[in-house]
Amino acid sequence: MKFLPYKSVLFTISFLFFSNCLFLSFPNQTSPIPKEKLVTGSSTEGLDKILLIPIEGEISDKKSSGSFLSGDKDSIVSRIKTYLSMAEKDPAIKAVILKIDSPGGSVTASDLIHHEILEFKKRKNVPVLSLFMDTAASGAYYLSMATDHIQAHPTTITGSIGVLRFGINAKEALDKLGIKSSTIRSGPNKATGNPVEEFTPEQKKVFQDIIMENYERFLSIIKKGRPKIKESELRKLADGRIYSANQALENGLIDSIGYFEDAVVQVTKLPGYKPSSGQAPKIVFYSYKGPTPENFYQIDSDTSTGPTLLESLLPFRISPDHKIHYLFSPE
Repeated sequence: MKFLPYKSVLFTISFLFFSNCLFLSFPNQTSPIPKEKLVTGSSTEGLDKILLIPIEGEISDKKSSGSFLSGDKDSIVSRIKTYLSMAEKDPAIKAVILKIDSPGGSVTASDLIHHEILEFKKRKNVPVLSLFMDTAASGAYYLSMATDHIQAHPTTITGSIGVLRFGINAKEALDKLGIKSSTIRSGPNKATGNPVEEFTPEQKKVFQDIIMENYERFLSIIKKGRPKIKESELRKLADGRIYSANQALENGLIDSIGYFEDAVVQVTKLPGYKPSSGQAPKIVFYSYKGPTPENFYQIDSDTSTGPTLLESLLPFRISPDHKIHYLFSPE
């Protein structure tokens, strides 16, 4: 097997890195205020509204990179906060449906959205329903614990209850190239997680303790959101495995299985739903984008983005900032 020369490897990585950074250098072109748009119904029908909020892609509290020309976009956390604030001020909003299609994300971002939903419900006193689409795992499942009902699509994948930290160790590969770490530190654990050094047992324990602390927090959130599940049973379910919609329903992780129209009917039956008339509610959403989608399936998150150029070309995930995640990641 032939290997590329060392200088060629460095040049390739540098080129990909700096090329990728170009996508982050353009100013934001999105409108500063989202506008309400209709999914079903018309502006002349009924006063009541059900707000649809999409939560898609990896959950993060950092701005996501947009297209080559559009620049950065608000984080999912920021966008959800904006939408809930707008809904709180609109007396016609009688319920909220979260359209969730996400593998999860960072521990903090998932917890922030969970917190914002709970605070919104306290102030607004309307029901919130989670509608799981293709994937609603780990951090996405975590935040759904703040909602009043969880409905999954028949083909949903959910679960993946657990915590992880991504990392790689390139020490052996660099040793073969004659490259050594020259890190200078104030204490033995200051550079814990350095990808060019092996973990010591003590350093590994540092991360393991933090991960287990956040795992216990995850379980405590589920206990509040799914009080009918016994703790002994919950710990068996929360070993990181994923579940089909039917398996999740059987184990009490969700409340029902159905389609969008079923979710609309279900949310109107939840405690706290108070219609102002006998007319069917309009389904609305907020968007920074232009044309109104013709149906529910065309509504996506304004912050959803794919992997960066460098991430798509590398066969592993890189987490240099030591973030830990509530995330389903089979790679």
